[in-house]
Amino acid sequence: MRLCMLMAGLLLLGGCDRETASPSNRGDAAATAASRPKKIVPGVRVQTAALPEHLKAVPAVPAAASPTFAAAPPSPAVEAIRAKLEQAGFGSLAGSDWSDIDEDPVRPESVLRAAGLLVWFDVETGSFPNQHDGLLRELAAAAAGDLSGVVFEEIPPDDDDTGGRYVLNAYADGKRWSANAENYGDWYDVDAMLRLGNALLRDRGSDRRMLLLVSEDQTAEVIVAPRAALGAALRGGLLYAGDPAVAREAGQAFEAGVGQKR
Repeated sequence: MRLCMLMAGLLLLGGCDRETASPSNRGDAAATAASRPKKIVPGVRVQTAALPEHLKAVPAVPAAASPTFAAAPPSPAVEAIRAKLEQAGFGSLAGSDWSDIDEDPVRPESVLRAAGLLVWFDVETGSFPNQHDGLLRELAAAAAGDLSGVVFEEIPPDDDDTGGRYVLNAYADGKRWSANAENYGDWYDVDAMLRLGNALLRDRGSDRRMLLLVSEDQTAEVIVAPRAALGAALRGGLLYAGDPAVAREAGQAFEAGVGQKR
């Protein structure tokens, strides 16, 4: 199972840069080239578009921020993990706040979260609509400034449309990236968010990618880091890629079990 997830993770990192299928209508090649990137993540659409008026007051992804505190030296256990991650290519992780790390034992994920490269969240939102746009903004903020200025939008399905989908939009650089997201009730469509985020990163020329890590409950951890570092960490067993459906299905199974006991 670990080997399957390793291969899936490496394929995901490679698949983020595959060529877009050629358009069936080649009538105006210049207009096509101007309106969409040459490459695109499967399932993500992109076209020329200005930021709509109703989104101009929505907060954009902020620029990368520098630590404003004097970090205490990490413990030997944290330092050992930090050294392995830096050797894998995650860059300097110095200056992070290590005080909240659980050291029983120290997980690489905890070190990366303290360094601002990992976002942990509950896949169940407890609300409708799910506000994918807010989580996308948080994920994008972990990209070290590579997605600064991007504005996200969530268009939910109608309340009574159980089979309807969300539309997730991202606006930047005079373009709009769009992806459909499944309506799982009060659960995020993690896969759709990662596809949209990775399309933005690739089209903006970033070498960073978003990768979902393995989970054993209904929470998820997404790391945003250079592709080469992610690949090295997966191959070296420092990190393990996850399946977007696992956390949601685990939570739904738990809720079903609780319901049967009542």
